[in-house]
Amino acid sequence: MRVDKSKWTSCTLDSVCDIQFGTRIVKKQTEAGQYYVYGGGGATFTTKSYNRENAITVSRFALSRECTRFIEGKFFLNDSGLTLHPKTNLLLFKFLKWHTFALNDKIYSLARGAAQKNLDVKRFSKLLIKLPKSDEQCTIASELDALQEMIDGYKAQIADLADLAQSIFHNTFGNVAIDDKCWNIIPMGQLGDFKNGLNYSKEERGKSVKIIGVGDFQNLKCISSFDNISYIEVEDIPQEYLLNNEDIVFVRSNGNKNLVGRCLEVFPNDIDVTFSGFCIRFRKSVEIINKYLVAVLTDVEFKNTHILKSNGIGIQNINQKLLSSLPIPVPPIDMQKKYASQVESIEKQKELLRQQLADAETLMAERMQYYFS
Repeated sequence: MRVDKSKWTSCTLDSVCDIQFGTRIVKKQTEAGQYYVYGGGGATFTTKSYNRENAITVSRFALSRECTRFIEGKFFLNDSGLTLHPKTNLLLFKFLKWHTFALNDKIYSLARGAAQKNLDVKRFSKLLIKLPKSDEQCTIASELDALQEMIDGYKAQIADLADLAQSIFHNTFGNVAIDDKCWNIIPMGQLGDFKNGLNYSKEERGKSVKIIGVGDFQNLKCISSFDNISYIEVEDIPQEYLLNNEDIVFVRSNGNKNLVGRCLEVFPNDIDVTFSGFCIRFRKSVEIINKYLVAVLTDVEFKNTHILKSNGIGIQNINQKLLSSLPIPVPPIDMQKKYASQVESIEKQKELLRQQLADAETLMAERMQYYFS
């Protein structure tokens, strides 16, 4: 849809919206109930009462760059957030929702404070928004709603396929955290060797090489395309720091303990790829199927039991000694191969969906930019 924004009306936010603060939650309301309590950082706990329903919320304290959200249904908003509602028929609620999302960066720029970013509500209320006629607002909002529904649909399909792969794994191999099917247990150190990642200086100059860092792991289990992986320059890099196909890379250390212990399989093929000092590389030396091994290492119960809990609560790093001692259940190789074949088929479907999701998200970003820039 093409629009002529020169005909849109400029208004301050408070001239077309009711801006209402959340309510401080008192002790008697903290008893667990059916309604989620939301604040600046999202849902925290539940309570038996609610004070908002189907609302656009904005964080007041501890602002992040994702400081706006739409919350569907009944909920309790505490005093670290505020809500927006149209107070004139010149503004449709569903258009306001999308326009508020588009204001994220502007809202964040209004934050004050160094250690903790808090919203300057006075300046926030005077933000300028531009409004087309109601019928145009409806058309724009409907288009963006449809795109969001498409995005949510792709995400749901990807999640369903991930659940399917997990179900196949558990049905085939049981609970690998306790080895309830009594497979042969082999310490991971007997399956291959480990290598800590490369420490380098940003000022160093020489050969360009791709480097996998903690930020590249996300929720992936495999990387075969390195187009989006960063380069570094090093004067000389020993061969042992270059990754081979089927190597597995772990997050060794990070300030966010939820990232520690994540791992993924890599296939650099003919590209020189190394791994950062915050990572550990595993290279197998015996026959074991990587897809199976990665599934064990990323199994939530196995990871919680043998990786995270083994070094105490609040773990922020792992080491080669810990990884070497991991008790890996090793079922017959034919079972591993069959599982890998099933997973590869599922991964191909997921990859198609990821591309469709990326295309839909790109289109959404383009349309948001077109309407609200």
